[in-house]
Amino acid sequence: MKIFIFSLITMVLFGLTGLAQNSVDVLRYSRTDLGGTARAMGMGGAFGSVGADFTSLSINPAGIGLYKKSEFTFTPTFYISRAVSNMGDYTSDDSRTNFSMNNYGLILANPIGGKKNSGWKYFQFGVGVNRLSDFNYNSVIENDNPKTSLMSDYQNQAFGTYPDDLNPFSTGLAWYHYLLEDTVRTGSGVLAYTSPLADGGVYQLQRKKTWGSINELNISFGTTYSDIFYIGGSVGFPFLRYFEENMYMEEDKADTINNFYKFIKDDYLETHGNGVNFKVGLIVRPMGWFRFGLAFHSPTWYSMNDYYYSSMTRYYDDGTHDTKDSPKGYFDYDLNTPMKLVGSATFTIARFMMISADVEMVDYTRGKLSSYDYQFRDENEQVQSKYQAALNYKLGAEIRLRPMAFRAGVNYFASPYADDINDGRIIKLSAGMGYRDRNIFVDLAYIYTMKKEDYYLYDPKLINPATMDLY
Repeated sequence: MKIFIFSLITMVLFGLTGLAQNSVDVLRYSRTDLGGTARAMGMGGAFGSVGADFTSLSINPAGIGLYKKSEFTFTPTFYISRAVSNMGDYTSDDSRTNFSMNNYGLILANPIGGKKNSGWKYFQFGVGVNRLSDFNYNSVIENDNPKTSLMSDYQNQAFGTYPDDLNPFSTGLAWYHYLLEDTVRTGSGVLAYTSPLADGGVYQLQRKKTWGSINELNISFGTTYSDIFYIGGSVGFPFLRYFEENMYMEEDKADTINNFYKFIKDDYLETHGNGVNFKVGLIVRPMGWFRFGLAFHSPTWYSMNDYYYSSMTRYYDDGTHDTKDSPKGYFDYDLNTPMKLVGSATFTIARFMMISADVEMVDYTRGKLSSYDYQFRDENEQVQSKYQAALNYKLGAEIRLRPMAFRAGVNYFASPYADDINDGRIIKLSAGMGYRDRNIFVDLAYIYTMKKEDYYLYDPKLINPATMDLY
């Protein structure tokens, strides 16, 4: 039995969200960032044709065919995320730490056919869990806005809607607090709203906290033929949980708005989901120093449920305040993520150095929301217009100086956004080392992640973005 002891990873994930299901949710749960063993992560996750590592079950399940003896692995992981926002004259910084189990799994390798069999030599079975995404981060955004307010956006959202029909999680709360008021008829007779904050002049602050993860239970099978062909398949059962707490405030620091000091809006979102997918893969080793692999990942078919609520408090100049809570929201729906294709190649040099590369193709426009109660027509059209197909690249190297090994890797995740509407590229640098003897191995990995993305506090037509640097 081989036991994996420890890995150290620094990374961050970031996404924009609201209380309703939308294109942001599709991207959040489609853009996975595989975690696994420290050996794989130290090599940048470029394990599509390396094999004989539990991480490969979530990349190319044919990698299970390279196992010649059974092993058990587990990977404790320490995450540190940092978000730096820049907006106007403000630079804000926040961070978060999290400890989790990145991977645990069992591989059973069984010889078949006896020593005389030069064809099918082994049958392998694997079961365990790999982490696909981590959602733990905190962020802060600050801004002085002389032109607009969140209420400017709410005026547009409420346009043409009677007060009794306003959204109880947003515009309805603003109406209760007289932040939307004085319904008037336009020249064409359509109902419109005014707001004491319509012209801006407020200090804006948002504090967001998210946590949760996507983990995938894999059940995999594989075999090898003459140590040339390795084939494998797996059924994956991903399970996700996502939590978000968002505090948004606007304050009249200059005291120019009559009988208004500030308002605070709090939002809470909790999402749970269970899914199923399958993967099939092939690795070919035409010669001892070279092998290549191909893998197909089906879409993941998720069954999802959301729980959410909001609250708004208005503070007056005389020191009094009033709070209004929304009803509790519940919604069940389905989400399909895109399929994925993975190509890979591995080179071995003089048995002491290995270089491996993976290329992934994901078409994010293929993500889809659905429900019996709601058609998601507009949201799915947004998925197709906002996103694009992307190629992701992984490169890793390992130097073996037995019993030690030293590793390094780099990842480049292309932007999922079409027409340069946002950045969203991710670059990862990794390094690691390990010790291995006949019965035990211990590995350590470190990953440094860099990502830049624009964040809009509300409608992009009304406000400039905050630039988020994520580490």
